Amino acid sequence: MHKRILAVGTALVMILLTVSSPGWAAPHLQARSVVTYPTDGMTISGVVEVTGIATHPNMDFYQMRYAAGPEPTGGSQWVDFAIVDGTQVEDGVLGAWDTTVIPDGQYTLALAVWGVNDPSGPYVFFVNHLTVNNAQPVPTPTSEESTPEPMPTAVVGPTPTPVAIEQPATPTPRPSPMPRSEVADGTPTPSTGEDEGFSVPLDATELRTAFCTGGLITVLLLLLWGVYLVAKAGVRWFLRQQRTNRPGS
Repeated sequence: MHKRILAVGTALVMILLTVSSPGWAAPHLQARSVVTYPTDGMTISGVVEVTGIATHPNMDFYQMRYAAGPEPTGGSQWVDFAIVDGTQVEDGVLGAWDTTVIPDGQYTLALAVWGVNDPSGPYVFFVNHLTVNNAQPVPTPTSEESTPEPMPTAVVGPTPTPVAIEQPATPTPRPSPMPRSEVADGTPTPSTGEDEGFSVPLDATELRTAFCTGGLITVLLLLLWGVYLVAKAGVRWFLRQQRTNRPGS
C-alpha cells in the first residue's frame, strides 16, 4: 500500500513539473538580421520601403545604411538613413530609403542589429548589386511630316444626267435580349466568369492557444484523477488500520 501511494505521489510531482516546465512558455526571441526587400540584383527608384526582420533578446537598436559600390569593402563609406531604438521588427517595414537624393548607380544596403552589452557585436545583413535608376525616360523624337503631293486638277466635262436607282429596303435588326438581371433593375450585373470560393481564415495564434488550452485541461484532469486515487488509497489504508487495531482482531 505504501508503495502504491508513493508511486501516485511521484506521478503527481512529474505532472506538476511538466506543467511548469519552460516548454509551455513562449519561445524566446533570437538575434536575427534579415532584409527581405529589396533583394540582391534589383533595380530600385524613388522612396523604397525596406522590409525584413530585426530581433534581439536584449534589443538596443538597429540601423539601416547604404554605401556606393556593388559589394561592401573595407573602404566603403556608409550613410545611415534609419536608426530605430528598442523596436523589434518581425517581417515588417524597417525604414524608408529615399534614392532620389543620390546619384544613379550601384549600391550596397546593410542592416545592423545591436544588442545591449552583446559581446558578439552587431548582426549585419547585406544586400548587394542594387541599381538605383531615377533617370527620366528620353522622349522619342517625332518624325517630320512629309509634304503632301498636290492633287491633280480635275477636268470639268459635261454634267452627267442623274439616274434614279431604287435601293432595296434595309431590314431592321432585332434588339439583342438582355440578361434577366439587367431587365430587372436596368443596371448590368458584371459577371466574373468564376464561382465565388468559400475561404476559411486560419489564425496560427488561435490554433496554438487552443492547443495549449486543451493540453492544460488534460493535465488538470489527470491531476484530479491522481488526487482521487491518492485519497481513495489513504481512506482504504486508514480503514484497514482501524480494523487491525480493534481488540480481538
